[in-house]
Amino acid sequence: MKRFGVSAFDSNLYESQTLQRQTKEYDDQLKLFQEKLIQFAIEHNEELKQNIEFKSKFLKMCDTIGIDPLALFDKDRHLFNVNDYYYEICVKLIQICRDIKDLNGGIVSLEELQKIYFRDANVTQADIEKAVEMLSSLDGGFEIFQIRDHLKFLRSVPNELTSDQTKVLEVCSVMGYASINLLHINLNWERVRCKTTLNEMITNGLLWMDNQCGGREILYWDPSWITKCVDSTTT
Repeated sequence: MKRFGVSAFDSNLYESQTLQRQTKEYDDQLKLFQEKLIQFAIEHNEELKQNIEFKSKFLKMCDTIGIDPLALFDKDRHLFNVNDYYYEICVKLIQICRDIKDLNGGIVSLEELQKIYFRDANVTQADIEKAVEMLSSLDGGFEIFQIRDHLKFLRSVPNELTSDQTKVLEVCSVMGYASINLLHINLNWERVRCKTTLNEMITNGLLWMDNQCGGREILYWDPSWITKCVDSTTT
């Protein structure tokens, strides 16, 4: 029988609480199982290092039940083999860059990678850099570049940035966005140069255009800033 009024509200509240309880129980069970897997890996560490087939099946099982293999690696205690740790980062980097290429044009900051995509793993920016070095040897187009002397980005597409595009990214790293007027005033560029560069970056997926500014000029946003805003509202 369909419920109305207060009884319907109570029913929905009960269902919501039940779902939350079941979700927590599942998370607790998964965490416990992960701890057991880590303990198993520690006890059988030498065999996992030496027996490739055994290690492959073990990691495949972890992946099947939704446990990130990176959560099982411990480079400080040399759990598994330290090269396996960086190999898993390489695999995940390839997957991440493939998934978000249409979002950011194949360019993402190391900070975003670490804090958002490797948030649940004990992965540092230095670890990501080392993994990229391994990928670079495969000539796969992965390369780290730096702007403003300290901000590091990963480029996963073969197209190199022009000097003008790099300047625009420097502006975006401060403001989150760029605009024709902003570039014209701060970089002393002609407006046609500003517009051409911004349009090229839009075409390549490096920037997102915001033309809903209430009659004001169009803003060109760095996608990573949008990702930061979304992530901050969900944490």
